[in-house]
Amino acid sequence: MNAATVFRPVALLAMLACFPTSVLWSAEPMRGPLPPEQQALIHYLADHHKELTREVKLRDDGYEATTTTKNKEVAAKLKQHLAYMQKRLGSGAMVRRWDPAFVELVKYHDQITTKVEQLDNGIKVVVTGKTPDAVKVAQNHAKVVSEFAALGYDAVREAHDPALQGK
Repeated sequence: MNAATVFRPVALLAMLACFPTSVLWSAEPMRGPLPPEQQALIHYLADHHKELTREVKLRDDGYEATTTTKNKEVAAKLKQHLAYMQKRLGSGAMVRRWDPAFVELVKYHDQITTKVEQLDNGIKVVVTGKTPDAVKVAQNHAKVVSEFAALGYDAVREAHDPALQGK
């Protein structure tokens, strides 16, 4: 073994150490289309939408939403979906690029804060906007997600109006 053989792996390890581990070993890329397992989760939740109960309370700074179910499997899938979407939106990655309400949501992602409380039977989120426009965008998202929970595929297949027409 010569010095060059020893150097190459060490140099490679040194270069890799410069990258955040989330970039190198991310289980799910945040760019591009949703991974198949996330698409399957959305389809599962649309199939089971009648088992969901969703309550939304609008607030001056955003909204509070509680989504629950008696079905433990549906609750687990709901939590998985929320965790992924939080991560994806938090990175600024596009979601539903064909839906104007979601294009707008991604545009304002850095002006919206989401706090999640895990419940035994679902989730509770408090979503706040840092600006008046971000509050409107967040509240519009609450309306769209409520439609998903109430109507399943009928709402999932539709495009939704943005909150801020013309901005």
